[in-house]
Amino acid sequence: MASVSPLHVLIAIALSVTIVVLPMGHILMPLPWIVIVVVAWKHESKHDRGAGTFATYVAVTVLIVVAAIFAPVKTTEHVLDRPLALPSTELTIAEMDRETNFENAEWLPRYIYVTTTPQNADKQIRFRTTDITLREFVDTIESQTELRHRFMHCGNGSSILFGGDCCFGLRLR
Repeated sequence: MASVSPLHVLIAIALSVTIVVLPMGHILMPLPWIVIVVVAWKHESKHDRGAGTFATYVAVTVLIVVAAIFAPVKTTEHVLDRPLALPSTELTIAEMDRETNFENAEWLPRYIYVTTTPQNADKQIRFRTTDITLREFVDTIESQTELRHRFMHCGNGSSILFGGDCCFGLRLR
């Protein structure tokens, strides 16, 4: 069996990096990837290297995509590590709801939304200190209530490597 051309390895790396880095690369790049792989496979099949070339493209792409999925560079992780200064170590859910308590919730960053219902409005949340990270804020609320967090983002800024862009903020519902 003949060896695979280094050119095909470089092309596979370039295609795979494009897929994982570009916003919406996972949506836009599969068709060009398939076309390039089929053309390379057909060309190399004439020299009995088609299977090896095809396997190279698939292996390189899978390796790079899996590495990007587990890479510690997600936007949501950076957002959760931001500092947050609370006005008190004890707050009710209603005190954190910007929509119903805007004037008293100015301490809360604009991109964080906490949902208040009649059942949870008076629920007292106890934080360990007033200077915490957003991750600690979310973890504390989730551990003491039924609320769960979700980052809202549009798909246009989403990539496999960096995840969602968090452009619509963090919701606790």
